[in-house]
Amino acid sequence: MLVALVAALAAAAIVRAGRGWGRARWVALGAFGTALVASAALRWPTEPRPPDAARPRPIARGEYVSSNACRSCHPSEHASWHDSYHRTMTQDATPANVLAPLDGRPLDLDGQSHRFERRGDEIWSKLPDPDVVAEAALRGEIAKDAPAAERRVVLATGSHHEQAYWVAGRRPGELRLFPFVWMVREARWIPRRDAFLQPPDAKPYALRWNSNCIACHATGGRPGHDIDRDAFDTRVVELGIACEACHGPGGEHVRRMQDPVTRYFGRGADEGGDLAIVNPARLDPALSTAVCGQCHAYAYPNDEDDWWTHGYALGFRPGQTLARSRTLFTLGGLGKDEAPRVEAPSESLFWPDGAIRVGGREYNAVIESACHTRGEGKKKLTCLSCHAMHEGDRDDQLAPARLGDAACVGCHEGKETAEHSRHAQGGAGCLDCHMPPTTYALFKPIRSHRIDSPSVAVSLRSGRPNACNLCHLDRSLAWTQGYLERWYGAPHVEVGGDRAELSAIVVDALKGDAAQRVLAAAALGSQRAIAASGRGWQAPVLAELLVDPYAAVRFVAGRSLGAHVTIDYDFLAPPDARESARRAVIERFEREGTRPSPVPDARVVRALLAERDNRAITIAE
Repeated sequence: MLVALVAALAAAAIVRAGRGWGRARWVALGAFGTALVASAALRWPTEPRPPDAARPRPIARGEYVSSNACRSCHPSEHASWHDSYHRTMTQDATPANVLAPLDGRPLDLDGQSHRFERRGDEIWSKLPDPDVVAEAALRGEIAKDAPAAERRVVLATGSHHEQAYWVAGRRPGELRLFPFVWMVREARWIPRRDAFLQPPDAKPYALRWNSNCIACHATGGRPGHDIDRDAFDTRVVELGIACEACHGPGGEHVRRMQDPVTRYFGRGADEGGDLAIVNPARLDPALSTAVCGQCHAYAYPNDEDDWWTHGYALGFRPGQTLARSRTLFTLGGLGKDEAPRVEAPSESLFWPDGAIRVGGREYNAVIESACHTRGEGKKKLTCLSCHAMHEGDRDDQLAPARLGDAACVGCHEGKETAEHSRHAQGGAGCLDCHMPPTTYALFKPIRSHRIDSPSVAVSLRSGRPNACNLCHLDRSLAWTQGYLERWYGAPHVEVGGDRAELSAIVVDALKGDAAQRVLAAAALGSQRAIAASGRGWQAPVLAELLVDPYAAVRFVAGRSLGAHVTIDYDFLAPPDARESARRAVIERFEREGTRPSPVPDARVVRALLAERDNRAITIAE
């Protein structure tokens, strides 16, 4: 996942009628980055602001100097950052930066037309008035009769998996969302609401860049909301995640380095000197991890009113603790009086055992791992134990010297052996067994960063899949329990019912909640899992997910199905077309002979589907 589409606040909206509404906090889970979204103000300006007025203004140079000031002395680091997806988290919407086609083709949503096109060096959109749409969303409604409006596209967010676009709103400085996103790999437009795991009847949200994205998609972002004028004077050090997001303000460092004596003969910070800059690799492990946690965490601001003015720019600097500025969400803390009121079940954020369920929130998981809590010195797990911001592949930014099991065996000598793993060399390794893909974001499973060992007891208690069954797709929980007892002396656990007899992943796919189903759908198409479990038998199970009520489950199921059969399928096609695709896959496998053993017969499939967990789940990425 990229290390990428992430959020420091709850990916949600604090819904309110203004900041003077009292101290109670309401958090409504949204689905695009951070989201502290103020409700519609009581005043609705009648004319859109010019695009230049809506673009966030740069913070005056001084304390901050921007990444350009780093390039001359640190050319290789600047180049590696410039090539990263962090840099392109948010960009000006120019023809060079926008990945979507600019041909003005009509895009239909709820019977209303949208267009996206180039006009000279500018990008323009035609869409239902986004302010009318936002006002209706705050009432929980879809504005089906909103008048058409033309708005210049000001910013683009994302560049790796998806790209979203923002247009000027009526409020001064406000940026509203164009309701489609461009899928980069698939090269297609889809409605933004279908890009995330959320119920088909989820209420719409009034999203704005100034509050939904600014904390983690810009450097030093300050919303600048003026409550009296109900306007935004939004400021950023830079769009995207730049050098000073991780190294702190560079103004004093640049001034010191202008002295050639200091530059060439001064002692560095690692030698006891003070270069007035932060290097996360030289920080205390907890503080180093917090540098990444400022974005890769679920948290809410300690001072909400100050956040609406300054964001986290004054409350946190690299080298400080996150607790100065924000409070982490935890499963146990959600119900406390001082915590926000969350308008979604806890299952949308955490597995019942407290493990984070949402990709991009790795900090919440790392700090609960024994490798972090019990490690000491260089053996205390930090983000930099595996990741490197200036080397390695830009996709996951994993350090080349610590790929695979390399980061683990430095502390756990001897554990890399086949004797310990009970798998042949080159088979399942440390990450596969102790960091299985049990979080979700951006249409894919992501490795859990709460490092633990496979446990059938945990799977039974929380529903969180264990590593064994995510690879051995054809096996039951009872099968896994037997091996864990024989190989590792795991405490005996009685496994009964369908979990004792049927494939655990098949049960999750047919009977689980939406988050379990989407992870199961991905596992059923995993090449590593197919190598361990065989190919082809997964197709009838995936076929049932082609008609799932959740668009994200259908997307992942359709993609995984391609590992087994070739079929014409569109996850956003009308229901009858999706049902035809489901029947075609099942009939094909029935014609080809006896149903393979991991797939239960039609009667059992129907029974599992009838017991499906239909609780509303929103994975708020």
